Amino acid sequence: MPERLQTFTSETGQALTFGNFVQHHEYEPERLLVSDTWTGWKAKAQLEPAPSDPDLAWLKRTLVKAASVSGPEEIERLRGIIGRLASRDVSGALDQAGEQANAIYYRLWGDKADRFGFADLADAFHRLTQNPSILRDMDEILAWARDISPVAGIMPDLPFLCSLEVHAQFSATDILAAFDRATLASAGQRGTGVLHFQDIKTYALLITFQKTEKEFSPTTMYADYPISRSLLHWESQSNTALDSPTGQNLVHHQSREYTILVFARPRKKHNNCTVPFVFLGPATHISHQKERPIQMVWQLSCPMPVEMFEENKRGE
Repeated sequence: MPERLQTFTSETGQALTFGNFVQHHEYEPERLLVSDTWTGWKAKAQLEPAPSDPDLAWLKRTLVKAASVSGPEEIERLRGIIGRLASRDVSGALDQAGEQANAIYYRLWGDKADRFGFADLADAFHRLTQNPSILRDMDEILAWARDISPVAGIMPDLPFLCSLEVHAQFSATDILAAFDRATLASAGQRGTGVLHFQDIKTYALLITFQKTEKEFSPTTMYADYPISRSLLHWESQSNTALDSPTGQNLVHHQSREYTILVFARPRKKHNNCTVPFVFLGPATHISHQKERPIQMVWQLSCPMPVEMFEENKRGE
């Protein structure tokens, strides 16, 4: 790896950027970044000094997550904020973050404030200014993510404001933060496949299509799979009965004015990293059967990506 870095420009005629390097050598970026930061790899090749950022150990995982950011609007917003932080303009970064400041905080730090001793968002953003190599690496990674992203930047038609772009990727914590359920004080509810946002009358379904006995208990091996690019078979949690409040809200979501949002991923882990969910947008109830768990068919307002359907559809 260090030798490939040393000879990259002379062999390819390209500048040594994160995007050029991973695309030329067809590296999976998370495998590269789990082992070291981009600056750290270049330091091993004696191309840059070793990074000495005070939060390097923790923020390494932020770089891994950055490689999966795929919404073009979010990427540009993050790069703008990172650029301001790199020039130590914390106030400008906070202004640019605006109403998405909480979600951006979780994209960058990934946990509640007291883990790091932050008093507020300004404190968290200021701390990032002390990690210059992380900011440089993140900007290069996001530039590559923008160039290869297939996401069109479509915003869903919802009865409330939502910054999530259809078919962009998000962790469970990112989803909670986008709806202000992960905050500076609390990282929010963990380990559940259904999130209920009562104030906006919304359920978010978090679906993993390919489940293994190692990663899921027998009671959570739900039969979730795409029937077509627009139809999705889904099973409720094993403790959710048809006649329960949740069951009734799901089945009668239209008449009760509930919004159903679907997030899905092919598997839980890849290259020892947690796989983010793809936001499939809002869905509408088509049919249901059985009492517990409830088996439901949902109609997606936006067809899922072709690759996701082909990878996760059931065999004939």
